[in-house]
Amino acid sequence: MPIVRPLTITNAAMFAIAEAKAYADEHVDAFNQLFCYSRLLYKMQPDRRFLWGMTVCGENTYACLFTPSNAYATPAMNVQTPEGRRALINFFVGWSLCEWDRCGYDPSMVLRSIVPRLRRNPIPMAGPSTSETASGSQQPVRHMQSKLTYYEIQVHNYDPESQEHTTRQYFANLPMVNADRLFSRHTRCFSGSFTDPSLRCGYDGRVIATSLLKTGWPESNMDIAADTRDECHMLRKITRILGSDADLNGRYPTLVCGGRARIDSGDGVMVDDSVQSILAEVDTEITVHRVHKRLVIEPLGEPLNTVRTVRELIIVLYDVMSAYSAISGRCQILHRDISTNNIIVCRNANGSAHGTLIDFDFALDIEWERESPTRYARTGTLPFMSVNNLEQNENVRTQLDDWESLLSL
Repeated sequence: MPIVRPLTITNAAMFAIAEAKAYADEHVDAFNQLFCYSRLLYKMQPDRRFLWGMTVCGENTYACLFTPSNAYATPAMNVQTPEGRRALINFFVGWSLCEWDRCGYDPSMVLRSIVPRLRRNPIPMAGPSTSETASGSQQPVRHMQSKLTYYEIQVHNYDPESQEHTTRQYFANLPMVNADRLFSRHTRCFSGSFTDPSLRCGYDGRVIATSLLKTGWPESNMDIAADTRDECHMLRKITRILGSDADLNGRYPTLVCGGRARIDSGDGVMVDDSVQSILAEVDTEITVHRVHKRLVIEPLGEPLNTVRTVRELIIVLYDVMSAYSAISGRCQILHRDISTNNIIVCRNANGSAHGTLIDFDFALDIEWERESPTRYARTGTLPFMSVNNLEQNENVRTQLDDWESLLSL
């Protein structure tokens, strides 16, 4: 059995972006540099929840905090004064005593690696599977299994009927889609499965993937019962209404499990991981509420540009149009972001293809929000936006806007 070891945690975990300027009046330029650097850090560290930053401008030092919604900075700490030096020392002492999550990392994600070992492999990665000895007999070839680096991620599942929270361990490859913006949903996507790769893994250095893990920080109502824009709610409703329709099987994503990520508040009480929980002692008047959510969905597919023939493309688009017709008509859900990025190609066992409409991040349940102001909001992806969204007019958004996007494909 492979040896599994968590990657070593060092003082590098206390990580902050820093920018230095020669003069005190250059602090605005220093802040602008921090904004640019932070995008790269979110992209390079998939377990990053929020960022610390620091600027040193002449005699003044500023400590900065970046969340998915806002940026904050301390007053100038002037190291030429006793008060400024005391404030800076207090900051460093407090920061050095931070828990893992207060350093900006996600404690429910652990990066692990499997130490490779030589083993007799009846199915080689490449080349012949046997070799001849001096006597001419065939012998199995010993193959080196590629080193496997993966994330072990806690997925918190919420059952709206029982209102109970449960946790499952998910094993994911390195991210397929990563966050690369400062203020955004910070959507990241991982392929993987619930099977521990230390017991069973591929010989290509990857977890054997059967599903997709999607994690992000969408704008949400802090009251889970009133969170009308929850993607988990949309997928549960679609499956409940369309699940018995065999013709639509695999044409829309199925929720395996998911909900709001949970984190220890510091006194042993688990709370929703949100911008509000991060800033509980910093900002009591948060205007943009974002909540950390994770969901595991099936099926696992490929981008639309992997279709092999024009016929396959027609089949995929037909499947997506059929699925959307049912979702909008029978489920009363608007997708509001149909584009080539949100259609995947799934391969059947015989090699044939079918299409799946994914990504209900911006979806709207008409039954819940029939008179909501969001019915007038601009959503979508250029160049697939409807005329209403392009003009940003005051017309109510309907199924016709989604159909315009579909016809633009």
